[in-house]
Amino acid sequence: MQLGSFKDSLQHRRNSLMTKHLRLRAVALVVANPAGEILVLQETVNKPHIGKYQGMWSIPMETCETGGSYLSTLRQLHEEELGGLLSIQMPARRIGAYRVAPNIWAQLHATTSSTYHLPSVFGDESEVRNHQWVPIQEAIGLWLRRGALEMIRDYAGGREDVLRRRCSEVRTQEFVRT
Repeated sequence: MQLGSFKDSLQHRRNSLMTKHLRLRAVALVVANPAGEILVLQETVNKPHIGKYQGMWSIPMETCETGGSYLSTLRQLHEEELGGLLSIQMPARRIGAYRVAPNIWAQLHATTSSTYHLPSVFGDESEVRNHQWVPIQEAIGLWLRRGALEMIRDYAGGREDVLRRRCSEVRTQEFVRT
């Protein structure tokens, strides 16, 4: 083996090991309308490593890009998953931090919408669809992606400065109340 290819191989191994231990960051947002209902949306892609499957329901969540801040990711979430809906009050208040998967921490924020309008998200590339306003108790009974249940319950309970080191595993769809 030549020295150059050995170094490349060694660098590839280092990058693989670093990626396995890399912590991802994300933001989540509870949006409430004037009636106190919260916005939920339906996932369109499978990402089992983060507890997300097609057809699941969630509050809006977005992964931070490498080097990106939570604030810039909240703005990205607002544009991509909420269609830039102007009725949503930004900035949002921070509720807490949640370990939604072994190497993923999400900051939960909450805000309000001054109207009942729903976001318009277009295109086949969107990872979410079917935005709906639902009462909190109804949202808790949905088939939720990992972390969303604890986030909704903490929001409903008025909790602040939450630190959840573990979120419940994803429930199989057969056992979810409808």
